[in-house]
Amino acid sequence: MDAIRLMGLWKEKDKNGNTYLSGKLNGITSILVMPNTFKKVSKDPDYFLYIRPNKEKQGGEKPKSRTTFEDG
Repeated sequence: MDAIRLMGLWKEKDKNGNTYLSGKLNGITSILVMPNTFKKVSKDPDYFLYIRPNKEKQGGEKPKSRTTFEDG
């Protein structure tokens, strides 16, 4: 298989009991894979992929956002 593993995903449950997958892509970004609970026809997607900032770290420290790339 010619694929690159990016991350691991864990099963979790939302407040309604629906199962979804989540994981950290990197230090500041999380991924969520949620089932399409509004699917009406077979052509509708089964899942949606969401990307979001990681939750605040313990101690109140927020992840720093970068709007420009810095030379390394």
